[in-house]
Amino acid sequence: MPAVQALMIAASGFIVVFLMLVILWGIIELVSKIVTGVESKAETAAPVPAVKAAEPAPAAEPAKPVGPYGGELALYDVDEKTAACLMAIVSDSTKIPLDHLIFKSIRALD
Repeated sequence: MPAVQALMIAASGFIVVFLMLVILWGIIELVSKIVTGVESKAETAAPVPAVKAAEPAPAAEPAKPVGPYGGELALYDVDEKTAACLMAIVSDSTKIPLDHLIFKSIRALD
């Protein structure tokens, strides 16, 4: 196969690939505009409740604990700074956010 023919085959392959990429880009843009239009129609179609000025605002309820445990942390022979460091280390090493962990007690081991 001559070099010129091989270059023509390679060039046509590149052209086909780039044309397909342009077509896919166009489809993605079209779908994006359709989804944006549907979302904006859904937001405008939702009725906004009217606020009455005569009614007082309801009193705020006290914050309820998140999850099943709402007690306090018990520290045994550990100061607060050390406990905070231990909690941060556990959170970092397990890659669990600190607000998802529950510490019931921390005790110093001898």
